[in-house]
Amino acid sequence: MRLATSVLVAALLSLSACTPPGDDGAPWNVVVVLVDTLRSDHVGAYGYARPTTPRLDALAAGAVLFENARAQAPCTFPSTNSALTSRDPAYFLDQPQGHMGIPEGIPSLAEMLRHRGYDTYAVSASPIVRATPTNFNQAGGFGRGFDAFDEACEWREAACVHRAAVELLRWRTDDRPFFLYLHYMDPHDPYRPPESEPRLFAKPYTGDKSWVHLGDPNPLADMVYNGNHEISVTDEELTHLEDLYDDEIHYFDRYLGLLLDELESRRLLDRTLLVVMSDHGESFLEANHVKHCRSLYDREVKTPLVLRVPGLAPRRVATPVANLDLVPTLLDYVDQRLPPPAPGEPAMAAPPDLEGASLRPLAEGSGERVAADGGAPVVFSAIGVWRAAADDRFKLIHNLRDDTWALYDLATDPAETRDVLAENRRAFHRLRDAMQAWMDRVEEGGDATASDEALKRLKALGYLQ
Repeated sequence: MRLATSVLVAALLSLSACTPPGDDGAPWNVVVVLVDTLRSDHVGAYGYARPTTPRLDALAAGAVLFENARAQAPCTFPSTNSALTSRDPAYFLDQPQGHMGIPEGIPSLAEMLRHRGYDTYAVSASPIVRATPTNFNQAGGFGRGFDAFDEACEWREAACVHRAAVELLRWRTDDRPFFLYLHYMDPHDPYRPPESEPRLFAKPYTGDKSWVHLGDPNPLADMVYNGNHEISVTDEELTHLEDLYDDEIHYFDRYLGLLLDELESRRLLDRTLLVVMSDHGESFLEANHVKHCRSLYDREVKTPLVLRVPGLAPRRVATPVANLDLVPTLLDYVDQRLPPPAPGEPAMAAPPDLEGASLRPLAEGSGERVAADGGAPVVFSAIGVWRAAADDRFKLIHNLRDDTWALYDLATDPAETRDVLAENRRAFHRLRDAMQAWMDRVEEGGDATASDEALKRLKALGYLQ
């Protein structure tokens, strides 16, 4: 109710003001909600017909929604590393002893905000995004810069993350601005919302495959990727898995709503920069892929990105953007509200080597983003031997090992089913040149070895089939 009122008021404000009524100019809090494994085309605000995300949809209606946001990898590691540092995934793949955390030489968002006077907290259910080791991430490495990093909810449901987040908010005793990072594992597999939750989409399964009943796609992944089994799954069974996935999304959405209610009840919502995003999506046997970490099709790399700025009018932005734009965007908004430096002290500035760019001009409608050649910006993603480059219409996917290319027209073929390279040579050359320049800059021309090794580590740990 109050959210809708603030949106109406914001529409009457100057876009350049970006301040709600009665704003005292104090620094805003920052809350980043990362939903593991959420593909954008299963979100109502992105056109999904099912009511999977009523609270996220309502939030997006009063915020800035980026229609073409993409993750830089279709896997939690290194996608989350990239989002929290604004550095390309290549910087995280070849660490000593297979470490998956954020290396010492690369500052994280938590460190940057703590340097700006913020209290910093995290609650993570991820077995990868951890401060301390797990079976999947044997070195931890994500806790640097956080005053408190709660990882007791590992693999637990949204209710656990929510309880821990509320406890952190209650525990706070000062008025310093805070950064809260919440990493939810719903709807990562197994697709199994709590038994107490109603199933809105999945009907009772009456077949004889226990893994389908349990919402576990790993036996299917074993059939697809290990090459020693015939792929045996019916359309009805595959639909059941996807229905359970949607039920998981809906379950998370309820707790997102409770988080928004909590912030509102504490009078924090209108003093908080709020982001909802995902690290990657999920495949359901499209193009013979399941789960994630295996392809660069949009079902695995196109993710929701919603930014709520206090006092800013809602907007939908079609320009292609990247998850690594998160850090410079938040710093842009944070820094413009920091008090001026004391005499003799340098002004606060973002690190010079951030690879993303602030989305503030797009969010406020005060500027457009263009590539060096004057065309639409290009967003890059990588995994294993695959590299991808996407602009506002076309997507180019390259296999480094086989030196093969495929071009998709996302305007007419959003499911990426038909290669149109032969009839769109100009688009191919543009994206190929942009991709090569990017690979030259971040990975010395394009080498899949480190990325392949990272995938092998995940497979050896049992995280990846």
